[in-house]
Amino acid sequence: MAVSTPAVPAASGTDAAGTAPSHRRGGPPAGGRRGTAWFDRGMRLVWAVAVLALIGYPIAQVFGQSFVADDGGFTFGNYALLGQEPDLVRAILNSLWIAAGTVVGSLLLGLPVAWLAVRTDMPLRRFFRGSAVLTFAAPSFIAALGWILLLGPRNGLLNTALMGLFGLEEAPFDIFTPWGIVFVLSLFLYPLVFLPVSAALEGIDPALEQAAASLGASRWRVLRTVTFPVIAPALIAGSILVFVSAAVIFGPVAILGAPVGFQTIPTVLLSLMQFPPRIEAAAVISVPILVIIAGLLVLQRWLTGGKRFTVIGGKPGQQDVTRLGAGGRALGLTFCSAVVLLSIVLPFGVLLVTSFREALGRPLGWDNFTLTGNYEQVFGRPLITAAMGNSFVLAVGGTVLALAVALLAAWLAHRTRAHSNALIAPVMAAPLAFPGAVLGIGLIIAYAGTPFGLGGTLTILLIAYAGSALPLSYAYVHAGMGQIGAEVEEASRSLGASWVRTWRRITVPLLRPSLLAAGLLNFVLLFRELEMSVFLYTGANPTVATVLYNLASESLYQRVGALSVVILLINIVVTVIAMRLLDSRPGESPSRRRRRSPSVALNTPPEEAA
Repeated sequence: MAVSTPAVPAASGTDAAGTAPSHRRGGPPAGGRRGTAWFDRGMRLVWAVAVLALIGYPIAQVFGQSFVADDGGFTFGNYALLGQEPDLVRAILNSLWIAAGTVVGSLLLGLPVAWLAVRTDMPLRRFFRGSAVLTFAAPSFIAALGWILLLGPRNGLLNTALMGLFGLEEAPFDIFTPWGIVFVLSLFLYPLVFLPVSAALEGIDPALEQAAASLGASRWRVLRTVTFPVIAPALIAGSILVFVSAAVIFGPVAILGAPVGFQTIPTVLLSLMQFPPRIEAAAVISVPILVIIAGLLVLQRWLTGGKRFTVIGGKPGQQDVTRLGAGGRALGLTFCSAVVLLSIVLPFGVLLVTSFREALGRPLGWDNFTLTGNYEQVFGRPLITAAMGNSFVLAVGGTVLALAVALLAAWLAHRTRAHSNALIAPVMAAPLAFPGAVLGIGLIIAYAGTPFGLGGTLTILLIAYAGSALPLSYAYVHAGMGQIGAEVEEASRSLGASWVRTWRRITVPLLRPSLLAAGLLNFVLLFRELEMSVFLYTGANPTVATVLYNLASESLYQRVGALSVVILLINIVVTVIAMRLLDSRPGESPSRRRRRSPSVALNTPPEEAA
């Protein structure tokens, strides 16, 4: 992935560790230096307390609870549950094979689409790039609901159509299977492969491939010996992210696996938290997952982080475009169109159609059409309007809190010098290693009971949302802070401005693009958050995701369709605005901006953090 990442200018005057020289050369007098040192320590303490409260304390509680005996003492005996209860082991194995299958499916979709959209003369390439990025705006659990309406074994529209067309007595497809889960997850996680690979393909210096071709290498040999090794780090990183995401995802698995009793780690964790809760068992099954995920992220770091493929020049050259010919263009266009059709058009189209149907069991037609009936039922229920309000408040509040912590962390990393600065980046990225289910259980153990008593409140959800938003927030703010010279703030301070005034008048305005982009993307992710919400929801303070999950459990699909359409519209509008902000770079020509893939803009900051 390092290949795909455009170089971000280092902070002016900063060293390799990201520390600023302002306190090394000259600087304030002795009294001022002491004051500055105390101020730095104070800010570092505030940051440490914040990340401990959001992440450290809950995760420590999960580890600690796994060693608590029934009498309150210390024991390793809880881990014997893994050998005594086959359901727990089966859930772990199910998660692993679902994850492996999803990686294969995502590679089969993401690699061809990336190559066709970036390196060929296929028509509509920019449209397909944007479509893949927009998949981020489409929650996978809502897509799973759409596929239930299409491939449900009883009344699925596609199944019904195929049975009528071919005279079949049984539905040809059943989405309520492990293969159905892999199918849906592959369609909605393939962007995690597409984004880094397409960015890597765009970043390859064309001189390398041209040199190989001029020495007589065939096109296949150039692809195998030059192109593929360069994009390999991006491919590995994307595959690991898909594996981790599929192994811990909750919504699609819960919706598609529940009818057939198929359980993975998150769903079995939820069952363990039902009354009577078995917190020690949930903690025991969480620990191996954390170890596996942490190991995979370390492996990704080892495979990709240490490699610096210096194949990107200061000015990218014009890359060769593979001429597909008429037949190849038609084939490529058909394949990419099929991916868009399956991942976006069909599942969300059927939800849109369902939102206008009066009854699900009756055929489509004007006698089964209602323009606003389902929407009136959705927004006429106080529970749903309250959920919309809660989700909005939590998404905004979690975003603001995460950005505040990220601002402080980025300032410490760029403007202070301390050996502990090396810990800032991994600590801020740590929530990536914790599944939402595990973090939710940790928050319950840490804050639901005495002395905090936050169980079922909006506050515990706000802590969860803010903690999960830390990695993305820090990635963008850290990259933005690196482009602001320390001398700008020093000039303000030397003129008598306070630290707060300097931040308000200088630092924050200069960081506005990074803050807006991170804020909008976080809002999209938090507004539809389900994994942690379903664990922390106790009947009070619902969110739109938990309401949607409950409506689907009650098979109220017309209302599911109406609420899904509203959520999707909000997410798509906010995502498009964020992409526009990320896609605009000062001084860049419109023609260059049009050529650049939106995937590069969306992908860059997280890679900086990795």
